Amino acid sequence: MKTWKIWLAGTVLALGLAGLMFAAATATQTVTMQIASISVLGTTGNPATLAVAAPAQGGETPANPTSNSTYAQYTSTVATGVTRRLQANWGGTDAAPAGCSLLLTATPAILPNQGTTAGQITMTSTATNIVTAIGSCATGITGTSGAQLAYVLSINSMTALVAGDNHTVTITLTLTDN
Repeated sequence: MKTWKIWLAGTVLALGLAGLMFAAATATQTVTMQIASISVLGTTGNPATLAVAAPAQGGETPANPTSNSTYAQYTSTVATGVTRRLQANWGGTDAAPAGCSLLLTATPAILPNQGTTAGQITMTSTATNIVTAIGSCATGITGTSGAQLAYVLSINSMTALVAGDNHTVTITLTLTDN
C-alpha cells in the first residue's frame, strides 16, 4: 500500500510538472483593416505619329493612319454599387489638320471590373467617355496591359488637306467616378 501511495504521488507530481511545462500564456490584439478609395492612372507612352501617306495608286484616297501601340493602365477601388469611367479630351485650342478628325477607341482587357469600351469617339475639348463600368481592379503594368488606345487620323475631306499641315495635340485621360 505504501508503494501504491508513493507511486500515486509520483504520478501526480509528474503530471503536474508536465502540465507546467506545457502551460501557455495568451495575449490578444485588435487589428483594424481598411480599404481606401484608389484611383491611379498611367499610360505606356505616346502613340506613333499619324502621317497621311501617298496611296498605292493614283486616284485613290490615302489610307487613314492609325496607332494602337499604347495602353491606359489603371488601379481602382470603389465602394459597392459605384463604378468609374475613363474619359478623354484635348485642349480648347487643339485641332486635327484641316479635312481630318482624330478618332480614339479604348478597348479594355476582358477581365473582371476593367470596364466596357464606349466605342469610337471623335476627339474634342469636351471630356468624353472611352471606358465605362470600371470597378475595383488593377489592369497590370506590362506593355500590353490595360485598355488599348487606338488612334485614327480620319480623312473627312480630301479637298481640304493641306501638304505640310502639322498638328501636335495633348490628349488628357481622366479616371473619374460616375
